[in-house]
Amino acid sequence: MPDKQRSEPEELTLAGPLVYNAAMDIPTSILYSVISAIAEAALTPAPEPQIVHEAAALPRALPEEARQGLMQPPAGDGFLTINGQQWPLAPAAQFRNRQNLIVMPMRIQSPVEVVYLTNGDGAIHRVWMLTPGEAAVSRPR
Repeated sequence: MPDKQRSEPEELTLAGPLVYNAAMDIPTSILYSVISAIAEAALTPAPEPQIVHEAAALPRALPEEARQGLMQPPAGDGFLTINGQQWPLAPAAQFRNRQNLIVMPMRIQSPVEVVYLTNGDGAIHRVWMLTPGEAAVSRPR
């Protein structure tokens, strides 16, 4: 009887005795390839965003009545400093970056050339950060 008990575990496997480092069957190798590709894609860092060259980008239609100035990074106190003058910030103010995407004011970390609009109360409610080509166009300050 002891010999029969030793042989039972070998009989339980359909492929025979387990051998480590043996070749995998095709479905297992395909599954392993798919899982490793997914894991590699998830762990690979995202590529840096591509910089859009100004010549290739479509020109923005900035409002004619907008004034131009150098804006300091927002302090988060509800005011903006443009050309050394402090302006109140409207509650629904909108900031657009050089690619014309809406950005949060606290993402602006350095002085930037902008054009801006004020609302009826004199608070700034629209700000567009300018590309070097847009900043070269003369506007009222």
